[in-house]
Amino acid sequence: MSKLQYELINCKIQTNPKENIDYNINRTYTVVKCTFDNTNENDRKYFHEKAFELAKNVNPAQANDSINDRDKTRLINDALGGVLAEQGWLWFINSEYGDNTASFTDFKGAVGQIDILLSNNKTIEVRSSFPRNGTKFAICNNKNNFRNICKYNNFYKPEEANKDFFASVLFETSKVQLMTNREIIFYLIGGSTRQMMGSSICYDADLTAEDDLTQVRTKYKVIDLKNALDINGFMGYMSALGYKRKNA
Repeated sequence: MSKLQYELINCKIQTNPKENIDYNINRTYTVVKCTFDNTNENDRKYFHEKAFELAKNVNPAQANDSINDRDKTRLINDALGGVLAEQGWLWFINSEYGDNTASFTDFKGAVGQIDILLSNNKTIEVRSSFPRNGTKFAICNNKNNFRNICKYNNFYKPEEANKDFFASVLFETSKVQLMTNREIIFYLIGGSTRQMMGSSICYDADLTAEDDLTQVRTKYKVIDLKNALDINGFMGYMSALGYKRKNA
């Protein structure tokens, strides 16, 4: 189980005056900090096995029966961030709205996969990134603002990828430390609705998504995180769907 904690990130406050980093967006974000205990052997084994199964499903040729331990570890590490990001969102939603509000779906393919299904059949896709300069930089720096990746822009049938919400996760722990750190820290930032994806703040980007195991460069619909919803915005979205927080 991960520890969940609300945090407020004020982009106009310099947390460390000695940092030569320009936080130049005038916005305050409510986010959720997730701390995963990487020393719990049962949890560690469960998530590592889940990550390896995901890697095998996406790239079966790279995970054949003769794979050595070093290559298996690399595949687990590549997939582990995505697995934990999805789990963090599931924990958060169910802790706020009830245990049966959100669930995972069976894996059917890397493209068009539904990560989380709400009890009202609304769908959520989870995307994660590992900003080198930290979470605050990723959401508060205007020039280098990170993107909320929404749908693929090269489907034969565009409706195949029409998820209802596109959730964002930023890792404070670097990808190379996911296997070794005693704690893994990442943040649920918020995200964008399908309606936002059709607005003027959404644009096309040709990129290789960091959490895409295929590592294929493709076109995406994206929204800068400075224009996306934070966690308060997500809870407003859930309220509009008719969900009520357990402790509100």
